[in-house]
Amino acid sequence: MRARGFTLLETLLALMVFSMAVVALVEAVHQLGGTTLLMRREAEVQERMRSLLIEHTRMPDPKDEAQVKEGDVTYTVKRTKLELTNQDGILLNDLFEVRVTAEWLEGSVTQQATAETWVYPPLFFHPPGT
Repeated sequence: MRARGFTLLETLLALMVFSMAVVALVEAVHQLGGTTLLMRREAEVQERMRSLLIEHTRMPDPKDEAQVKEGDVTYTVKRTKLELTNQDGILLNDLFEVRVTAEWLEGSVTQQATAETWVYPPLFFHPPGT
């Protein structure tokens, strides 16, 4: 009569296959966690850039360049006068581009994001008495 059961070799092969599957699963979960943290960080930076854009387009007399440091993120806000003409060739005065650039380190890699808009201050601010 032949003995039934697994041999030592079959058991070791089964443990090896199971171990490889567990290692692959742990690595996938680790990658997912890292990606989630990176996406959350980028969303926070994007939201702060939008906030700075709104803030600097609503100021009555903003600086041409400002820098804001929050934690390890540096935000640079630049306001540039645009020289555009309409279809009749008339220069459009008081039109500005506002650009916010964020820079931070993610591990050892420098990350950068940019948001921009145009603003026409006379839409928001009127001289006294008008």
